Amino acid sequence: MKLAAIVCEFNPLHNGHARLLSLARERADAVVCIMSGSVVQRGELALLDKYTRAVHAVRAGADLVLELPAQYTLTGAPQFAAGAVAIANALGGDTTLLFGSECGDADLLKDAAKLLASSAVNAEVAQLMATGMNYPSALSAAANACASTARERAAAQVIDAPNNVLGIEYIKAIIDTGTKISYDTTARPGFDERLAPTSSQVRKDALAGKDVSSSVPDFVARSIADFSSSFSARDEKLFALIKYLVPHAQSGVHDDREGLSDRLRRAASEATCLSDYLELAKVKRYPMARLKRLTLNVLIGNTLSHADLLAGVPRCVNVLAAKKDSADSLLGGIRAAVCTTRRDLLPFSDDFSLTARADELFEAVCLPFAKNARFL
Repeated sequence: MKLAAIVCEFNPLHNGHARLLSLARERADAVVCIMSGSVVQRGELALLDKYTRAVHAVRAGADLVLELPAQYTLTGAPQFAAGAVAIANALGGDTTLLFGSECGDADLLKDAAKLLASSAVNAEVAQLMATGMNYPSALSAAANACASTARERAAAQVIDAPNNVLGIEYIKAIIDTGTKISYDTTARPGFDERLAPTSSQVRKDALAGKDVSSSVPDFVARSIADFSSSFSARDEKLFALIKYLVPHAQSGVHDDREGLSDRLRRAASEATCLSDYLELAKVKRYPMARLKRLTLNVLIGNTLSHADLLAGVPRCVNVLAAKKDSADSLLGGIRAAVCTTRRDLLPFSDDFSLTARADELFEAVCLPFAKNARFL
């Protein structure tokens, strides 16, 4: 069976995502989504619970939605990609990892992946960061400085676009692990953002109580309306937890470097609200998303190292939603234990304990939800 695997957050699923799923269905016999759960890589709680978002994916064309564990979500692009590729590799069948990118050129992204893997680029990145440059800027500058051929120079030009960078990390993870899956990319469409804005804009509008029905499928709009009563109190509840827990954070939190957690502790002690906390925590060298991820890693107690994530291979997959008529054939081909309920996950606490903590955090700040796979 030819499978298209899509790594996603669908936070929330909008009309552009629906088009990507439609394209994937044209290229494969079945579409499998590997989706972030209660927390997302921007270092935030998802707008809607993970099972609701998974149901949206199935209604928009996916056959199966599996969860990317929280430790792979609340980390940088290399580890995020490594976790997603490991799950895609467990699917069996003829699997192609399909992702959107700004350039839409898989060969060019492969060239960029090879360039970024070079020792010269890594050494230049370290030197630039030592001067205070943030990682994304240092990576782009180092690639451009080290490119020596026309092809490398072309590849270096695509490194400063976020979806290109994530695609490059998928390719690097596939190459580094010798994974047998293939990959392809499609250019992100240049649509009118008034008709199909980004997930960020949809979230911003939804949280502000604006109508988002023109930007998302009808079933997504209904779910957002159902959740809207919880939106206004989210920042206040999350800040209360930050104020209580972050000043007492243990050492060794994932991705804590150069005293970042000390900065968060001071910010939490002095701040009076969430926006105040983020402003006090802000530092030029690191993007805000990284500080938000570090905050959530403190709240869920994540002390795994980058090496732990790169070396770890999920022993099971957590099913969030599936089409009934294709579930048996897809789940039967997976080369890992298949879990559909919280009880199924108990023997795999090493893989999913942080995901369970992330779910508890979501429920404390947002709304509770039943933790069983949905079969549509």
